[in-house]
This record gives sequence, structure tokens and C-alpha cells, in this order.
Amino acid sequence: MSRIRVAFIGIGNSVSATIQGIHYYSSNPDSDGLWHPVVGGFKVDDLEIVAALDIDSRKVGKDLSEAIYSEPNTVGRRFDVPKMGVIVERGILKDELNPHMASVLKLELGRDDDALDTLRESRPDVVVNAISSGLDKTSSAYASISGEAGASFINLTPSPVATDPEMERKFAERGLILAGDDLMSQMGGTIFHKGLASFLRLRGVKPRKSYQLDVGGGLETINTMYEELRMYKRKVKSSAIAAEFEEGWEIIAGTSDYVDFLGNDRVIHLHFIGTGFMGSEIMIEAHMRVNDGMNAGNIILDVIRAAHRARLDGMSGYVDEICNYGFKRTRKWKSVLEATLAFESAYCRSK
Repeated sequence: MSRIRVAFIGIGNSVSATIQGIHYYSSNPDSDGLWHPVVGGFKVDDLEIVAALDIDSRKVGKDLSEAIYSEPNTVGRRFDVPKMGVIVERGILKDELNPHMASVLKLELGRDDDALDTLRESRPDVVVNAISSGLDKTSSAYASISGEAGASFINLTPSPVATDPEMERKFAERGLILAGDDLMSQMGGTIFHKGLASFLRLRGVKPRKSYQLDVGGGLETINTMYEELRMYKRKVKSSAIAAEFEEGWEIIAGTSDYVDFLGNDRVIHLHFIGTGFMGSEIMIEAHMRVNDGMNAGNIILDVIRAAHRARLDGMSGYVDEICNYGFKRTRKWKSVLEATLAFESAYCRSK
């Protein structure tokens, strides 16, 4: 079986963790922590990274093995990735950066034609878009460039790319997969909140009110401090959680503040009130601390392999089993359990 050629756009914490994970599990295949060792018939060491793009001068021009540890990344060095022979090229920017991002990044921008040439020359099967949230025009531009280069596209950002009917049509016509939007981490606040809601529903508890407050470090949290983006991401998170029940309940979920010494960690506080027997109140308080980059690694590896398998199997455009499993913003709602079982049934069974 041929390898999966992958290009990463935006060499931030999640991509750093994913690349470290690829090398770690390729060298230590029996180690704990890898959720799905085989997806679509592919193992982790079947992934070959062939291109990388970024807009920060501290990463551009470096070998990818060095760029993944460069500022402003804070995920840390969990594994010494050997030199890869993949140089980070200059990416594009179609949006105006919010003040928080503009104060952190050191821009070195390229042109659309250069980005297209990079992808055409490197011939990736799958392009993974991991740029910062809120850059809607840039994400759409990268999707168009990837489609023109003949690569499937995975959008990890909240930008409406995979859920855009016109963009989906273009990828379907080319026989390519388009997946997204807004990555749902393996054990982040959104999936934990959804999972708790699903469990309470299973036990006959009716939800009344809940809130989830996140405090984090790292570039993505700084970015989310921009009020317009914070409210947008709050809406996406809250809608994804509320969908776990057919009837809604009062819910708020979102990032509340940035704490620099947390690095790439995120602290999540969850408060939940439900109604039990004879109207009795059931109240749950939960507190969790996770690493954002590491929390994304398993899902990114899974959706890359599933997207390529789907394309090999003759599918194209938007694939429900992949999107409902890996993303918050989707076209068709499924519960956590339904989405996970559907994904594993489609892509994790022995062939």
C-alpha cells in the first residue's frame, strides 16, 4: 500500500504535536496513547510529510523538524524529531490580523502562486489547514489552492470551509475529500461536555443549565481574546454541545481568559445542573487540565488517514462519518457515541 503524502499549513502547536507523534509512534508502535493504530488500512508510519507553509519568519526557511519547536509554539519537545528535509515555505494571508495576533507574529508572507507551486511540486494527497482561527478568507483561499493542486483538504479551523456548499461542490467535482470544520479534540472541553450530556441522557436526566469556562496559554488562546472571535467560537462550541440533546437547554461554553504561564495547557471548568426523579436537582462540577496540542494529535492522525481512504474508495466531497467524528461544526448532527461508532465502523475495522 502506498504512503499518504501530507502537507501542513500553519506550523503551530497542534501540528508540532502531530509531527512529534508520527515519529514517536513510528519508532514506538506499541506505546500507550495512540487511539487508533490503524485507520483505513493505514498505520501512522504510512504518513509522509512533503510540504509545510507558515507566515511567521521564525519558522519560514527552517527544516520542519526545527520549525515545530520554534516560537511562538509552546507545546514543548516531547520527542526529538530528526531532520526531515522539508523546508517551511512562506504562506499567504488574506485577512487582517486582530491586534492580539499582530502583536505576536513576525510576518513573512508569500504569494498565492508560490503556495500553489509548492503544493503542485510536493504532490500531497491531503492538505491540513491548521492556521489560526478567524482567518476565514485565508482558509478559503488555501482550500481553493489545495483543490487546484489535486489534494484533499482538512480544515481544522472554525472557518466555514467544509460546510460551504459551493466549496464542497468544487471538491466533489475533482474527486477530492473536503473535511472540517473546527477540530474537536480527543478530550477537550467540548467533547467532555458533550459526553457528559450524552451520559446524562442515557440515565434519564433532563439538562437545565450548564456552562464551561476555559483558561489557556498559547497562541490560539491569545487569538481568542479578540472579542469578535471569542463570541464566534463560543457560539460554535455552545451549538455543538447543545445538539447532544434534541431539546435545548441554557448553555454557555467558551474561552474566558489567557494565562501565559500555562503554555499550551488549557484548564477547563464545567458546571452542570439537571433534573432527576420528582424534579430533584442533580449538580455536577468538573475540573480538567489538558495540553491543547497533544489533545489534537490523535484526531488529526485519524482524519488524515480516513480522508485518504475515503478518496481511494471513490468517495468525494463532504463525508459525514469523518466530519461528525472529528469536528464541532458539521452539516448533520450525531451524538458522540453515534459519531464515534460510525467512524470506527467505516475506517477502523479489519479489512
